[in-house]
Amino acid sequence: MKQIYILLIALLMGLSANAESSGTCGPNLKWHLMDDGVLTISGIGKMDNYLYSVAPWYYRDVKQIIIGDGVTTIGQAAFRNRGSLTSVTIPNSVTTIGVYAFSGCSSLTSVTIPNSVTTIGESAFNQCSSLISVTIPNSVTTIGDNAFNGCSSLTSVNIPNSVTTIGGWAFSDCSSITSVTIPNSVTTIREYTFDNCSSLTSVTIPNSVTTIGGWAFSGCGSLTSVTIPNSVTTIGGWAFSICSSLTSVTIPNSVTTIGDNAFMGCSSLTSVTIPNSVTRIGSEAFSDCTNLQKVNIGNSVKTIGEFAFNKCTNITQISSEAVVPPTCESGV
Repeated sequence: MKQIYILLIALLMGLSANAESSGTCGPNLKWHLMDDGVLTISGIGKMDNYLYSVAPWYYRDVKQIIIGDGVTTIGQAAFRNRGSLTSVTIPNSVTTIGVYAFSGCSSLTSVTIPNSVTTIGESAFNQCSSLISVTIPNSVTTIGDNAFNGCSSLTSVNIPNSVTTIGGWAFSDCSSITSVTIPNSVTTIREYTFDNCSSLTSVTIPNSVTTIGGWAFSGCGSLTSVTIPNSVTTIGGWAFSICSSLTSVTIPNSVTTIGDNAFMGCSSLTSVTIPNSVTRIGSEAFSDCTNLQKVNIGNSVKTIGEFAFNKCTNITQISSEAVVPPTCESGV
């Protein structure tokens, strides 16, 4: 029996000694992992994708990644869930950061994205909860869905004018971000883009934006004021719901629809003017705005949705310029 144990131990030691620490990760790429946790990717061309498989270093302790000049893509899910990863070097040869590339790298504190990158893929840095700073270069045109979702330590982000698309949930649950400037190149603020950015105090929405999607700023409890530009035609459902510190909002004459629950729970809002361009106020649009006192409704409003002003118990003045009073759905 003792001899069997000795043989098993020797076998295990042999397997450990021969454990692979290098290999290929693309048609012309090689990887090498050192004992100190430094992973080097070298060669020329695209990296393999690992969205439906695991990278060869997945079960290793990776602390630092050095991607060599010549690598053109960071593969899908290539470095996901590397909880010990603290730094990564991305060279100017990289043009695409694949989906889930660094998702779940909870110890990564900063990343510099080079000027060669045009696309930050879906969930690329999702749940990088220690990420404090990120530099997005002028070359980037697309920030994918969930790209920085859950980066709860991220304090600020500069979105360059090259960006035309910011995906849904892109900065959702980034609870430390205090200010955001959306560039003139963006036309749509997608669903949940800044949802639950609870420290966000100011946001600049440019004249290029036509649509503010549902839940876009929902739960931004520190947001005190917002100016919606004249280009916006639609404010989506729940767009500014639970923005409990919002004291003022300017709705421009371009807006035709205020979605359901759009300003629900904005408990610091004291007055609101709904412009002549609006034809419908959605259900529960201003529900639970408990400090709302004055409401001015424009002359084009045809329908006020169900419970639109529910629990607005402090309203003392409602005025309407409509020649024909709008139809109120039940429970207003």
